[in-house]
Amino acid sequence: MGAVHYVQNWITFLGQYDHWRFLFAELNKIMYLRSYTQTLNEMEKEQCLQHAAQWLIHSQEQGSTDGCGTYYFTCGWTSDYPETTGYIIPSLLRYAAYEKAQWSEQAIKSALEAGEWLLTLQREDGGWPGGYIEQNRPSVVFNSGQILRGMLALYTYNQDLRWKGAAERCIGWIWQQLDEQGRFATNDYMGAIRVYGTYVVAPILDWLPHFNQHREAWHVLANRHLNWVCTQQNKVGWFANCDNTQHKNDKPIIHTIAYTIDGIWNSGVALNNEAFKASALVPARVLAMDFLTRGILNGRYTSTWAGTEAFIPTGGAQLAIVWHSMYKETGDALWKEAFEKMNTLLCVIARRGARQFKDSLGALPGSFPMWGRYEPFGLPNWATKYFLDTLLNER
Repeated sequence: MGAVHYVQNWITFLGQYDHWRFLFAELNKIMYLRSYTQTLNEMEKEQCLQHAAQWLIHSQEQGSTDGCGTYYFTCGWTSDYPETTGYIIPSLLRYAAYEKAQWSEQAIKSALEAGEWLLTLQREDGGWPGGYIEQNRPSVVFNSGQILRGMLALYTYNQDLRWKGAAERCIGWIWQQLDEQGRFATNDYMGAIRVYGTYVVAPILDWLPHFNQHREAWHVLANRHLNWVCTQQNKVGWFANCDNTQHKNDKPIIHTIAYTIDGIWNSGVALNNEAFKASALVPARVLAMDFLTRGILNGRYTSTWAGTEAFIPTGGAQLAIVWHSMYKETGDALWKEAFEKMNTLLCVIARRGARQFKDSLGALPGSFPMWGRYEPFGLPNWATKYFLDTLLNER
């Protein structure tokens, strides 16, 4: 985001009286963050979980379609976002199965309606469009890969063969974009070649139990991509070509770093490949140690793990999810401490400390403080998706 647009967002935000309450509450949170994280109790965490689920359901109800949008304090609701709607579906169905879920029926209804909507959007080539629905973009590898997660959750839920058929068409198209070096070299975000294609490979491997006839071929292709990703990692575990911009690719955001780590970790588990798992463990440990030392993370990291910019809660929630998975796999108490403390921090951030309305209650902001450079003054639906996931993990 350019400096002029950023200043305009500030002006718009401060132009509304109600937003001053959020501003002062955020300043208070910054000043007393350590105290708030030390006093948050389990009842408040449970409340955060319920509110996050309710907000995701609410986010689907705002647009003219059955997808999920994002809310900005500066301009209101966006049009619906196919990619994030795709990976919100598993979160809603998982929440619905939670024994203390207060909106179980609504969550199932939202997930099924979102899936039906996504089926209407699948392109003839098998992929799904990038960006928000109003942008009418062509099929994009990464976005399509995330919708595979929703298709699998729905197929697991009701065995409707339409979900499986849509997934098979999509996976076939995705693999066509992989070049001989193992890069998703065509039809990916901004036309750039990036390492977070690992987060596309992982859901394809998750589908394998339902496509045994493709096992050998998909393993070969998955290994090709993951081996290329490993060539982009330096000695201290940092990945090159990891940001979702061109101009800040030398210091990627923890959102895309976490995508990469999570993808290669879960792919390594699925393939029983120790090298891939080790590739994920190194940067995950660096970030866990930084977080446990300072109580927060930066939003971006250079190739020597020097942090810049404000914390990005989306990435924090994603890291908590992968730390939890690493704890289950290894039993290392470091991962347990990191994911539980991150969950506490995220709850403090989501509890804005000021009277709220349905458009904001329960949602995790793009940045902390909310005026940080990533999605400033915004409540991206993907942040709350991961927030709900990691709180469910702790439960």
